[in-house]
Amino acid sequence: MLPENKTFTPDNDIDGYVTLTIDAIEALRLCDLEALDQEQAAAMMGVSRGTLQRILYQAHRTTAEALIAGKGIHIAGGNYSVNQCACPQIGRCHRCNFADQKKNEQLSKKIKLNLEGTIMKIAITTEGNQIFQHFGSCPLFTLVEIENNTVISRKSIDASGSGHSALAGFLQSNAVNLVICGGIGGGARNALAEANIALISGCKGDIDATITEYLAGTLKDSPAGMCNHHHEGANHQCGAGEQHCH
Repeated sequence: MLPENKTFTPDNDIDGYVTLTIDAIEALRLCDLEALDQEQAAAMMGVSRGTLQRILYQAHRTTAEALIAGKGIHIAGGNYSVNQCACPQIGRCHRCNFADQKKNEQLSKKIKLNLEGTIMKIAITTEGNQIFQHFGSCPLFTLVEIENNTVISRKSIDASGSGHSALAGFLQSNAVNLVICGGIGGGARNALAEANIALISGCKGDIDATITEYLAGTLKDSPAGMCNHHHEGANHQCGAGEQHCH
């Protein structure tokens, strides 16, 4: 859950800022606000209990420093990925945006972005007419423009030479609203989120069939698309469905 407010300042003169990361905010929310035990919170964040404890310790220390030393708090960064799908825990976390079914439906519509009267630009990682499985080393994207749920244009854009860190900026410069890909790491997910580009990962197969699925509203982001390490070597593969990162 991304916080709506990113900066907090004291009433009097500010003696600098401290930074709370997004994953630290999530740890505070789950453990201190929702009162989940650490094992439950770690499972929901997809980390080990030891990692959660380290995140939580640093979050408490940073917050204490801000309160006692009169510093502002800036919320940014961290190791996290944005969930583009409806949360399966609806109703469990009462302060979450997904807790209310109506809010959940509104958020899903906002993420899809394909609203009547607007042109949606989708970039699909491409190899031939198949979805390329390595987002970070993707040399080519299929750029599809959709208006009123109809494809109005389609072309290829060359991304070779952009590299891992520059792909989000490259896509943003092409006014892309949504990326469809196979495997993608946490850092790249964060970069796309910072660029306000939605993501559907864990996809594979024919690009034409994938576009049809998207238009039908049946294409969903899959946990199989999460790659937890850097891509190294020509034989590395990130998969979708029954495949996996290895």
